[in-house]
Amino acid sequence: MRIHALSTGTVRLKHSFLYARSGPRRQLDLLLPGTWSWPVPIHCWVVEHGERLILVDTGETAEVNDIPFARFTVRRDDELPSALEGVRLKLSDVDTVVLTHMHGDHMDGAVHWNGPVLVHEEELAFARSTGARVISKLLRQPIPTGVDWSPYVLDGGPFGAFPRSRPLTDDGRIVLVGTEGHSPGHVSVICVDDDGRHVMLAGDTSDSLEQLRSLRPDAIAQKPEVYVETLRRILEHGREHPTVYLPSHDPESVARLASSATL
Repeated sequence: MRIHALSTGTVRLKHSFLYARSGPRRQLDLLLPGTWSWPVPIHCWVVEHGERLILVDTGETAEVNDIPFARFTVRRDDELPSALEGVRLKLSDVDTVVLTHMHGDHMDGAVHWNGPVLVHEEELAFARSTGARVISKLLRQPIPTGVDWSPYVLDGGPFGAFPRSRPLTDDGRIVLVGTEGHSPGHVSVICVDDDGRHVMLAGDTSDSLEQLRSLRPDAIAQKPEVYVETLRRILEHGREHPTVYLPSHDPESVARLASSATL
């Protein structure tokens, strides 16, 4: 098994998103003036396993619009096809595409893909709800059109500390697990590498390893308590299994992948 990090541009995040207050100011502060982070990566991942080539998330595109708490820098040659070429792969080599969740910087690159895109059915239902559609319109972050969103259910039972899962490969070495919180149907992808480590392609379960260890919810989680419970499950899983934790916007994720540094 080989796992490659792909970078599809960068994003600067408002500190009120990364270090959210509790209470009524938690989301209000996202709309108010504030300080910004340094640019952090917009990662997606490609997994080579046997004859399979699985893409986890599709990254961002150059058409992205800034939003009140995120400022994007994405060039044409940052987009998914070029990112794959950077690791000597082509989009035509990919056989499966799966999303951790349906936020723009994880799904917009799906416009480059002609096949089905696997999405947890709870995430897809939320993204198509009236409230989510209104917010996406206000933020100018629409769901890409012309994409074959293909829903699935987490019907595989527990996997480690996670009560819901679904195997993505016949040998059970690549598994989808429910990690709701950042979005209602968020999932992560756990790859059991050749040495038995669990490499967790964690989407936006947190923005950094520091946030995971601090058990700090972000500012957009609908239910912060669910977000924190997922963080606890990840840490519990890491105690049971050697786990390499790779959130999509952590600048240290690539180094942890290269060194196989575990929780």
